Amino acid sequence: FYSCGNQSCKQDLLAYLEQIKLYSHQLKICSQVKAEIQNLGGELIMSALDSVTSLIQAAKNLMNAVVQTVKMSYIASTKIIKIQSPTGPRHPVVMWRMKAPEKKPLIKREKPEEIYAAVRKGSAKKRIHPVQVMSEFRGREIV
Repeated sequence: FYSCGNQSCKQDLLAYLEQIKLYSHQLKICSQVKAEIQNLGGELIMSALDSVTSLIQAAKNLMNAVVQTVKMSYIASTKIIKIQSPTGPRHPVVMWRMKAPEKKPLIKREKPEEIYAAVRKGSAKKRIHPVQVMSEFRGREIV
């Protein structure tokens, strides 16, 4: 990106690289804090939950910074091509081949046959003769 003719692209790329550096450092610190809490025997459950939340947030921030850096790199590379040869043949410095990621479900769904197969029949009801049921009750004693 040092040969980028567009100054704003260069500044944006440098800013995104600084963000990556910052967020990776933040992620490292959050992961060390989480490890220390686990070593203490789990006395501070609320703090452990907070550290896990901050760990997840730091990872999200890092991933967003990486995505933004890749997008800006793509934009900068296309601008370099236009600047290098405004009228002549364009020879790309980097060849971008974008492929959409395959979709994966967030929740694993069970197949319909597996759902019904998991249902088990409970123990069969015992048939008790009505006379036996009635013999358990005592009649009222008249005084």
